[in-house]
Amino acid sequence: MTLSQLNLEETLAAGAANAFLTSVFIGIVAGLIVKRYELRHQTRAALRTTYAQLLVAQRRSRQLSIELAQADRNATDSTLAKQASAAHDEFINVYHDLNLDVSRQMWREVRALRHILDDMLTLAQARKADECEKLSDLARAARQNLAGGFRAQLGHAPLQKRKPLGKYDKGLADSAGLLTRLSFRLIQRRSLWFTRDIERSTARSPAIHERR
Repeated sequence: MTLSQLNLEETLAAGAANAFLTSVFIGIVAGLIVKRYELRHQTRAALRTTYAQLLVAQRRSRQLSIELAQADRNATDSTLAKQASAAHDEFINVYHDLNLDVSRQMWREVRALRHILDDMLTLAQARKADECEKLSDLARAARQNLAGGFRAQLGHAPLQKRKPLGKYDKGLADSAGLLTRLSFRLIQRRSLWFTRDIERSTARSPAIHERR
C-alpha cells in the first residue's frame, strides 16, 4: 500500500468521523430545543390553567362578600359568612399558586387585587354594604389590569389601558418613585464627576504652561 493510499484512507476516515460527530451534535441540539419548547409550552399551559382558576375564585369571593355585606346584621345564620370566608381562602390559595410562575408586573397586579378582596371581606363582615360595593368596582378594574399583565407575560400587547387603583397602586407608585430617585442620584453623581474632571483639568493647565 502506497503512502498516497494511506493518506486517502485517513482523509476518508476523518471525514466520516467528523460527519458522525456533527450529526450527533445536531441531534443533541435539536433535542434540547424540542425539550425547551415543550417545557415552555407546559409552563404556559399551567399558567393559563391557574390564571383561569384565579378568575373564578376572585369572582366568587367578590360576589359572596357583597352578599354578606347586604345581609341582615342581626341574622343568626352564619352560613353566608362562612361561605364568604371560604371563598376568600380559596382565592388566596390560587393566588399563591399563581405567584410561583408570574412576572413581577403580573405579581404586582394580582397583589393589588388580593388587597382589594381582603378589604371587601372585612367590610362585608362589618355589613358596610356601600363601601363594599364601591370596592367591588375597583376589584373589577384590578382584574382588568391583571388581564393586561397576563397578556404581557405571554408576549401580547394589552387590549385596554391600565386603570388606576388609588392606594392599592402603592407598590407600583413606590417602585416608580424609587426609579425616579435613583435616576436623579445618578445624574447628580455624573454631574459631580464632570465638575471634578473640569477642576482637575483647570488645575493642571497652569503647571503645563509653566513647564513649557
